[in-house]
Amino acid sequence: MQLRIISKEIIKPSSPTPHHLKTHKLSLLDQLAPDIYLPIVLFYDSSSRVDDKTSTATINSINNISRRLKNSLSKTLTHYYPFAGRVLLKDNYVIDCDDSGVPVVETLVGSNMFDVLNFPEMDTLEQLLPFNPNKKHLSTHDVTVAVQINYFHCGGVAVGFNFRHIVADGAAAIGFIKNWAKLNYSNDDHDINIDVSTKYAVVDCTNIFPPNKEISGYARSINEWQRSTECVTKRFRFNGSKIAALRREMIMEKASLNLQYRPSRFEAVCGLIWGALLAMDREKHIDSTSTIATIPVNLRNRMNPPLPEGCIGNLFHAVTCTANNEAGDGHYNKSTLARNVREFTKMVSDDFVRKVYQDGGVVFVNQYKEAVKELLKDGTNNNTTNSVRLFGFSGPIGLQYYGIDFGWGKPLWVTTVMRLNNVAMLLDTCDGKGVEAWVGLPINDMSKFEQDLGILAYASFTSSPRSRI
Repeated sequence: MQLRIISKEIIKPSSPTPHHLKTHKLSLLDQLAPDIYLPIVLFYDSSSRVDDKTSTATINSINNISRRLKNSLSKTLTHYYPFAGRVLLKDNYVIDCDDSGVPVVETLVGSNMFDVLNFPEMDTLEQLLPFNPNKKHLSTHDVTVAVQINYFHCGGVAVGFNFRHIVADGAAAIGFIKNWAKLNYSNDDHDINIDVSTKYAVVDCTNIFPPNKEISGYARSINEWQRSTECVTKRFRFNGSKIAALRREMIMEKASLNLQYRPSRFEAVCGLIWGALLAMDREKHIDSTSTIATIPVNLRNRMNPPLPEGCIGNLFHAVTCTANNEAGDGHYNKSTLARNVREFTKMVSDDFVRKVYQDGGVVFVNQYKEAVKELLKDGTNNNTTNSVRLFGFSGPIGLQYYGIDFGWGKPLWVTTVMRLNNVAMLLDTCDGKGVEAWVGLPINDMSKFEQDLGILAYASFTSSPRSRI
């Protein structure tokens, strides 16, 4: 893919951040989040497509889109002012809201956008981001948010984002993009068309989750452990019809045990992938109880009172799920594992959270530190020859990002470009019925994972994101 940079600019908030808001404190949950970039790319089929990219009409169209986007981004940053600041890791984890701005890169892509959509490869998708999001070590000099706007020869537009994870989880990132798009769509000089939650985008959660000086080093160790082994990341598409069939199979499996259970799309795919990992690890003689799944649970709507839907920060609690064999026969079927995901995640309530993090989360922090020591006792190489496989399921399923409209219609595809070992990023398909999973595994494990009978039965390896089957 041929890509040429045509502009680089720093966009600052349209109004200076007041002095009393110049410092935003990060919480314990922010400290626990991996200090990596969360990449997101949205693809739009522009209605003003012109075949001749050198024509005046196309140049004017790009200029109009660019000017409007930058203007609306500047206004949006007034509400999301920490995104225009810098993280100060040495000052007890705070953001210096200095209005230094968000870098915006613009490019011309000399190919058809549908060539990318028909054959999505991670190396190609990375070019649509302002920089490689998979760099290993971040510092104060690394930006909080960066944007790249890509104008394709066909008239399509792809907007790529890198969000620094310790400042924004998936819900916060999607909330920011939604509100920027709303303001860009309306082109209103006032804020009446911005979601009311934007007014409360910045919330100080340190009274519930106070930061801990000791925890950051342990969190970094886990982050390095996840990225220590060379891995391969591949995309698996579970179309709506396949998801429906998988859910029916799981319902029947539970009915045979006199249990009523209707898995969600997320639970069904988690159960399927987890089962494939257990089968793979059983061949390595790794005990099934040592293949642990982690699931992030969004706390915004579980707290009492609820927190704003799109507020910034990391407002999730990661639950650890162990395999529970209901049949008692030593085998772990997909439906049992999917039900385990539900049972563990539904425990997370306001009472649960406040109990876990009471007194500054001292008990939780100590347990976390001991768990990290246990996980790393065999060394820092995350290649699952060790005694434990810690596999993370994540992704912004259900956050309605296919409704994000900058004024060009709804996106054709929304995806991520994240390379993490032993992690599955799950996203909605454009029709809202299927699931796309970007799965990262050690190279040797991936070849076995792809041959798992369940994965072969329900996943498509080459299907275009444009497919609506």
